[in-house]
Amino acid sequence: MIVKFCRPQPPLSQYVELLTWYAGYEPDYAHERILPQGVVELVIDLTDPPKYIYDNDSLIVTQTCRQAWIAGLRHEFITISALPGSSMMVVRFREGMAYPLLQIPIGLLKNQVLPADLTLNPDISLLHEQLVNAPTPEDKFAYTIAFLNRRLSKSIDVHPAVRYAVEKIVDNPAQITVDAIARKTGWSHKHLVALFDKFVGVSPKEFVCITRFQKAITAIGEAATVDWSQLVYECGYYDQAHFIKDFKRFSGVSPAVYLDERGDDLNYLPKR
Repeated sequence: MIVKFCRPQPPLSQYVELLTWYAGYEPDYAHERILPQGVVELVIDLTDPPKYIYDNDSLIVTQTCRQAWIAGLRHEFITISALPGSSMMVVRFREGMAYPLLQIPIGLLKNQVLPADLTLNPDISLLHEQLVNAPTPEDKFAYTIAFLNRRLSKSIDVHPAVRYAVEKIVDNPAQITVDAIARKTGWSHKHLVALFDKFVGVSPKEFVCITRFQKAITAIGEAATVDWSQLVYECGYYDQAHFIKDFKRFSGVSPAVYLDERGDDLNYLPKR
Protein backbone atom coordinates (compact mmCIF):
# COMPACT_ATOMS: atom_id res chain seq x y z
CA MET A 1 0.00 0.00 0.00
CA ILE A 2 1.16 3.55 -0.79
CA VAL A 3 0.40 6.20 1.85
CA LYS A 4 1.11 9.93 1.65
CA PHE A 5 0.45 12.65 4.23
CA CYS A 6 0.05 16.41 3.96
CA ARG A 7 -0.25 18.98 6.76
CA PRO A 8 -1.89 22.21 5.55
CA GLN A 9 -0.43 25.65 6.10
CA PRO A 10 -2.07 28.45 8.14
CA PRO A 11 -4.80 29.54 8.37
CA LEU A 12 -6.24 26.19 7.27
CA SER A 13 -3.99 24.33 9.73
CA GLN A 14 -6.02 25.82 12.59
CA TYR A 15 -8.95 23.70 11.46
CA VAL A 16 -7.47 20.73 9.57
CA GLU A 17 -4.87 18.54 11.22
CA LEU A 18 -3.95 16.14 8.43
CA LEU A 19 -4.71 15.00 4.88
CA THR A 20 -4.03 11.35 4.10
CA TRP A 21 -4.08 9.74 0.67
CA TYR A 22 -3.58 6.05 0.14
CA ALA A 23 -3.87 3.54 -2.69
CA GLY A 24 -3.32 -0.18 -3.21
CA TYR A 25 -4.88 -1.22 0.09
CA GLU A 26 -4.63 -5.03 0.36
CA PRO A 27 -5.97 -6.27 3.71
CA ASP A 28 -6.07 -9.96 4.60
CA TYR A 29 -9.37 -9.53 6.43
CA ALA A 30 -12.89 -8.51 5.39
CA HIS A 31 -13.86 -6.06 8.13
CA GLU A 32 -12.18 -3.65 10.48
CA ARG A 33 -13.24 -1.88 13.65
CA ILE A 34 -12.62 1.87 13.99
CA LEU A 35 -12.30 3.19 17.53
CA PRO A 36 -13.69 6.58 18.68
CA GLN A 37 -11.06 9.27 18.07
CA GLY A 38 -12.78 12.52 19.03
CA VAL A 39 -12.55 14.05 15.56
CA VAL A 40 -14.66 14.57 12.44
CA GLU A 41 -13.35 13.28 9.10
CA LEU A 42 -14.25 13.90 5.47
CA VAL A 43 -13.59 10.75 3.42
CA ILE A 44 -13.43 10.81 -0.38
CA ASP A 45 -13.44 7.40 -2.03
CA LEU A 46 -11.41 7.24 -5.24
CA THR A 47 -12.57 3.80 -6.37
CA ASP A 48 -15.95 2.60 -7.62
CA PRO A 49 -16.96 -0.27 -5.31
CA PRO A 50 -19.20 0.96 -2.47
CA LYS A 51 -17.99 0.71 1.11
CA TYR A 52 -20.20 -0.62 3.89
CA ILE A 53 -20.91 -0.05 7.56
CA TYR A 54 -22.02 -3.10 9.52
CA ASP A 55 -23.86 -3.92 12.69
CA ASN A 56 -21.08 -4.52 15.20
CA ASP A 57 -22.50 -7.84 16.37
CA SER A 58 -24.28 -9.46 13.44
CA LEU A 59 -22.15 -7.88 10.66
CA ILE A 60 -25.33 -7.16 8.71
CA VAL A 61 -24.91 -4.15 6.40
CA THR A 62 -26.51 -1.06 7.93
CA GLN A 63 -25.26 1.64 5.54
CA THR A 64 -23.73 1.92 2.08
CA CYS A 65 -21.18 4.69 1.41
CA ARG A 66 -20.21 6.00 -2.04
CA GLN A 67 -17.88 8.71 -3.35
CA ALA A 68 -17.66 10.93 -0.25
CA TRP A 69 -18.96 10.99 3.30
CA ILE A 70 -18.53 12.82 6.59
CA ALA A 71 -17.82 10.72 9.67
CA GLY A 72 -18.93 12.40 12.88
CA LEU A 73 -17.72 11.91 16.44
CA ARG A 74 -18.59 8.58 17.95
CA HIS A 75 -18.66 7.34 21.51
CA GLU A 76 -18.68 3.74 20.29
CA PHE A 77 -16.67 1.77 17.76
CA ILE A 78 -17.88 1.20 14.22
CA THR A 79 -17.35 -1.78 11.90
CA ILE A 80 -16.58 -1.08 8.23
CA SER A 81 -15.59 -3.05 5.14
CA ALA A 82 -11.94 -3.59 4.26
CA LEU A 83 -11.88 -3.88 0.47
CA PRO A 84 -8.73 -4.78 -1.49
CA GLY A 85 -7.63 -2.09 -3.94
CA SER A 86 -9.24 0.76 -2.01
CA SER A 87 -7.92 4.30 -2.47
CA MET A 88 -9.09 7.30 -0.47
CA MET A 89 -8.39 10.88 0.52
CA VAL A 90 -9.13 11.48 4.21
CA VAL A 91 -9.39 14.95 5.72
CA ARG A 92 -8.95 14.86 9.48
CA PHE A 93 -10.31 17.99 11.17
CA ARG A 94 -8.83 19.17 14.44
CA GLU A 95 -10.84 18.51 17.57
CA GLY A 96 -13.78 20.93 17.68
CA MET A 97 -12.74 22.71 14.48
CA ALA A 98 -14.88 21.12 11.75
CA TYR A 99 -17.83 23.52 11.97
CA PRO A 100 -16.33 26.47 10.04
CA LEU A 101 -15.68 24.24 7.02
CA LEU A 102 -18.69 21.93 7.10
CA GLN A 103 -21.04 24.72 8.23
CA ILE A 104 -23.55 22.38 9.85
CA PRO A 105 -24.08 21.76 13.59
CA ILE A 106 -21.60 19.00 14.38
CA GLY A 107 -24.02 17.43 16.86
CA LEU A 108 -26.08 16.30 13.87
CA LEU A 109 -23.18 14.00 12.98
CA LYS A 110 -22.91 12.29 16.35
CA ASN A 111 -22.53 8.53 15.76
CA GLN A 112 -23.41 9.16 12.12
CA VAL A 113 -21.81 8.84 8.69
CA LEU A 114 -23.44 11.42 6.43
CA PRO A 115 -23.21 11.40 2.61
CA ALA A 116 -21.13 14.49 1.84
CA ASP A 117 -23.25 15.52 -1.12
CA LEU A 118 -26.14 16.32 1.23
CA THR A 119 -24.28 19.40 2.50
CA LEU A 120 -21.25 20.01 0.24
CA ASN A 121 -22.59 19.69 -3.30
CA PRO A 122 -21.78 20.73 -5.99
CA ASP A 123 -18.25 21.38 -4.72
CA ILE A 124 -17.67 17.88 -3.32
CA SER A 125 -18.69 16.26 -6.62
CA LEU A 126 -16.17 18.44 -8.47
CA LEU A 127 -13.47 17.61 -5.94
CA HIS A 128 -14.19 13.90 -6.26
CA GLU A 129 -13.78 14.14 -10.05
CA GLN A 130 -10.55 16.13 -9.68
CA LEU A 131 -9.06 13.64 -7.23
CA VAL A 132 -9.92 10.63 -9.37
CA ASN A 133 -8.24 12.22 -12.40
CA ALA A 134 -5.28 13.93 -10.70
CA PRO A 135 -2.05 12.20 -11.79
CA THR A 136 -0.01 12.59 -8.58
CA PRO A 137 -0.59 12.62 -4.82
CA GLU A 138 0.68 16.21 -4.74
CA ASP A 139 -2.00 17.24 -7.23
CA LYS A 140 -4.64 15.47 -5.15
CA PHE A 141 -3.52 17.32 -2.03
CA ALA A 142 -3.52 20.65 -3.89
CA TYR A 143 -7.08 20.16 -5.10
CA THR A 144 -8.25 19.15 -1.61
CA ILE A 145 -6.57 22.11 0.08
CA ALA A 146 -8.06 24.50 -2.48
CA PHE A 147 -11.51 23.06 -1.79
CA LEU A 148 -11.05 23.45 1.97
CA ASN A 149 -9.75 27.00 1.67
CA ARG A 150 -12.79 27.97 -0.39
CA ARG A 151 -15.02 26.56 2.34
CA LEU A 152 -13.08 28.39 5.02
CA SER A 153 -13.30 31.74 3.30
CA LYS A 154 -17.10 31.68 3.59
CA SER A 155 -17.28 30.48 7.17
CA ILE A 156 -17.73 31.74 10.66
CA ASP A 157 -15.30 30.89 13.43
CA VAL A 158 -15.50 28.55 16.39
CA HIS A 159 -16.81 30.02 19.64
CA PRO A 160 -13.83 31.11 21.84
CA ALA A 161 -15.16 29.20 24.85
CA VAL A 162 -15.14 26.01 22.78
CA ARG A 163 -11.62 26.70 21.50
CA TYR A 164 -10.41 27.16 25.07
CA ALA A 165 -12.24 24.12 26.44
CA VAL A 166 -11.15 21.76 23.66
CA GLU A 167 -7.52 22.89 23.98
CA LYS A 168 -7.53 22.28 27.74
CA ILE A 169 -9.17 18.87 27.40
CA VAL A 170 -6.82 17.69 24.64
CA ASP A 171 -3.78 18.94 26.56
CA ASN A 172 -4.67 17.15 29.79
CA PRO A 173 -7.79 14.94 29.75
CA ALA A 174 -6.55 13.13 32.84
CA GLN A 175 -6.88 16.17 35.11
CA ILE A 176 -9.39 18.60 33.62
CA THR A 177 -13.03 18.67 34.73
CA VAL A 178 -16.05 20.12 32.99
CA ASP A 179 -16.92 22.19 36.07
CA ALA A 180 -13.45 23.77 36.03
CA ILE A 181 -13.82 24.64 32.34
CA ALA A 182 -17.26 26.14 32.88
CA ARG A 183 -15.95 28.31 35.72
CA LYS A 184 -12.98 29.49 33.65
CA THR A 185 -15.06 30.38 30.58
CA GLY A 186 -17.81 32.04 32.61
CA TRP A 187 -20.52 30.05 30.86
CA SER A 188 -23.00 27.85 32.67
CA HIS A 189 -22.68 24.09 32.35
CA LYS A 190 -25.92 24.00 30.34
CA HIS A 191 -24.72 26.62 27.87
CA LEU A 192 -21.34 24.92 27.51
CA VAL A 193 -23.12 21.67 26.64
CA ALA A 194 -25.10 23.52 23.93
CA LEU A 195 -21.92 25.04 22.50
CA PHE A 196 -20.21 21.65 22.42
CA ASP A 197 -23.16 20.11 20.63
CA LYS A 198 -22.90 22.72 17.90
CA PHE A 199 -19.13 22.89 17.49
CA VAL A 200 -17.72 19.59 18.81
CA GLY A 201 -20.53 17.08 18.37
CA VAL A 202 -20.71 15.55 21.85
CA SER A 203 -21.07 16.90 25.38
CA PRO A 204 -17.97 18.15 27.25
CA LYS A 205 -18.12 15.10 29.53
CA GLU A 206 -18.26 12.70 26.56
CA PHE A 207 -15.41 14.53 24.88
CA VAL A 208 -13.27 14.24 28.02
CA CYS A 209 -13.94 10.48 28.13
CA ILE A 210 -13.09 9.96 24.46
CA THR A 211 -9.95 12.07 24.72
CA ARG A 212 -8.84 10.20 27.84
CA PHE A 213 -9.40 6.89 26.00
CA GLN A 214 -7.27 8.17 23.12
CA LYS A 215 -4.54 9.12 25.59
CA ALA A 216 -4.57 5.51 26.77
CA ILE A 217 -4.44 4.20 23.20
CA THR A 218 -1.43 6.41 22.45
CA ALA A 219 0.32 5.31 25.65
CA ILE A 220 -0.24 1.65 24.77
CA GLY A 221 1.15 2.23 21.28
CA GLU A 222 4.28 3.96 22.55
CA ALA A 223 5.14 1.47 25.30
CA ALA A 224 7.42 -1.50 24.67
CA THR A 225 5.87 -3.14 27.73
CA VAL A 226 2.65 -1.78 29.20
CA ASP A 227 2.60 -1.00 32.91
CA TRP A 228 -1.16 -1.06 33.38
CA SER A 229 -1.15 0.48 36.86
CA GLN A 230 0.97 3.40 35.68
CA LEU A 231 -1.14 3.85 32.55
CA VAL A 232 -4.37 3.93 34.56
CA TYR A 233 -2.91 6.59 36.83
CA GLU A 234 -1.41 8.75 34.07
CA CYS A 235 -4.62 8.70 32.01
CA GLY A 236 -6.74 9.83 34.95
CA TYR A 237 -8.87 6.76 35.58
CA TYR A 238 -10.17 6.21 39.11
CA ASP A 239 -8.94 2.62 39.15
CA GLN A 240 -8.16 -0.31 36.85
CA ALA A 241 -11.75 -1.57 36.87
CA HIS A 242 -12.97 1.84 35.68
CA PHE A 243 -10.30 1.85 32.96
CA ILE A 244 -11.24 -1.62 31.70
CA LYS A 245 -14.94 -0.72 31.66
CA ASP A 246 -14.30 2.43 29.61
CA PHE A 247 -11.91 0.62 27.30
CA LYS A 248 -14.44 -2.10 26.52
CA ARG A 249 -17.17 0.50 25.97
CA PHE A 250 -15.12 2.34 23.36
CA SER A 251 -13.35 -0.59 21.69
CA GLY A 252 -15.55 -3.61 22.30
CA VAL A 253 -12.61 -5.60 23.69
CA SER A 254 -10.47 -5.70 26.82
CA PRO A 255 -7.08 -3.93 26.85
CA ALA A 256 -5.32 -7.31 26.73
CA VAL A 257 -7.30 -8.44 23.67
CA TYR A 258 -6.62 -5.07 22.03
CA LEU A 259 -2.87 -5.64 22.45
CA ASP A 260 -3.16 -8.98 20.66
CA GLU A 261 -5.45 -7.86 17.84
CA ARG A 262 -4.40 -4.28 16.98
CA GLY A 263 -3.05 -3.53 13.53
CA ASP A 264 -0.51 -0.98 12.31
CA ASP A 265 -2.95 1.87 12.98
CA LEU A 266 -3.71 2.04 16.70
CA ASN A 267 -7.35 3.03 16.08
CA TYR A 268 -8.15 0.19 13.68
CA LEU A 269 -8.73 -3.40 14.73
CA PRO A 270 -8.75 -6.08 12.01
CA LYS A 271 -11.89 -8.21 12.28
CA ARG A 272 -11.49 -11.53 10.50
